[in-house]
Amino acid sequence: MEYSNQELLNFAVQNGIIDLNDVQDKIRMNERQKYLKMHENEIWQGKDGKWRTYLPDRATGKRKLIKRTTEKSIKNVVVEFYKSEEQELLIKDVFEKWMNQKLDYREIKKQSYDRYWTDYNRFFKNRYVDNFENQKICYITENDLEDFIKTNICKLQLTKKSYNGLCSMIKGIFKYAKKHHYTDVSITNFFGDLEISKNSFKEKIEDPEREVFFEDEIPRVIAYLKLKHDDIRALGLLLMFQTGVRVGELSTLKYEDLRCKEIANKDIVKHYLSISRTEIKLKDEDGKWTLKVQEHPKSAAGRRDIIVTQEAVDTIEQAHTLNSSGKYLFMDKGNRISGSKFGRKLTRVCDDIGIDERTTHKIRKTYVTTLFDSKVDDSIIQEMVGHSDIATTRRYYYKSNKSDERKIEQIERALANID
Repeated sequence: MEYSNQELLNFAVQNGIIDLNDVQDKIRMNERQKYLKMHENEIWQGKDGKWRTYLPDRATGKRKLIKRTTEKSIKNVVVEFYKSEEQELLIKDVFEKWMNQKLDYREIKKQSYDRYWTDYNRFFKNRYVDNFENQKICYITENDLEDFIKTNICKLQLTKKSYNGLCSMIKGIFKYAKKHHYTDVSITNFFGDLEISKNSFKEKIEDPEREVFFEDEIPRVIAYLKLKHDDIRALGLLLMFQTGVRVGELSTLKYEDLRCKEIANKDIVKHYLSISRTEIKLKDEDGKWTLKVQEHPKSAAGRRDIIVTQEAVDTIEQAHTLNSSGKYLFMDKGNRISGSKFGRKLTRVCDDIGIDERTTHKIRKTYVTTLFDSKVDDSIIQEMVGHSDIATTRRYYYKSNKSDERKIEQIERALANID
């Protein structure tokens, strides 16, 4: 015969095997130690015999000095502070703490910090989640989390990519909370057990007509841009076709980034473009979005030297002629031309030529597709575009840009010998 846990406990208490008062004392002691571990500042005894420490001052964001006559009494103050704070800590408070820590430890950059907050507002402040961010995190259950996630997926029609961003945020919040004893939820186990149907996600359907410039469109766009040799924005777009640089990298190029090197035993000189900075978007002290130049590219792999043709060199020289005294290669009326302005220029170019509108990023995909179709080695393509994984480059950047006529021609030629 098996006994329930409750029956075993009742037997142990009734027969003096377990003293409930002793159990309660141990629980209180463990709880006390938990709160003392949360206190990162030193507790010390001064020359006057009094005990001191610093506690965070939530009102000012700084810290305040407290002192008591005994070590026990000052530890009591510390325990009560963190116990009270734990009971009142909301999800939004934990998110803010987590974000500020990552920024302080330089685990993320300011632009990533701002992007996290934008995503947070999207997921936690929408009208469907019933003020979820203002719930006390210590009371949040796994059922609450599952409902929150599935509501976001359904109501916001999240793609798989957006869902992954939401998951990363929730994991970060609850791992931080668990480490600081704000919650008992094991977020790793939670996601291990969570079941989300793939049918729940909004399918992202790419329009193949807008992913790249087709091979019969490219010469038309290039010819149009070359005709606008006195338009510095047109020259910038032309250089993107010739080098595949990101628009943020284009916007921050300097004339001195064009360099040359002699080829050993060939008695010839080759030019290359050094990519070492990019444009970033972040919030200023007033919470307004602003554009700045970051003195390093998007990623470690992004710092690179792009081999350029003589035509690209000519484009750079033309831009420099139009803006010979500018700090950056592409400037207008003394101001650096931002990436968004190149985007608007490209829209007008497409309209003038009479083709589907594309974003500047589609020029970069066109460049990559051209290199792949021309049988350039994978390692060289990876180096030119500044990617760390060539498989990702193939998956997201290599698109067919053949016209319908060329597709039909190639298929018919391939199948010509089949009976």
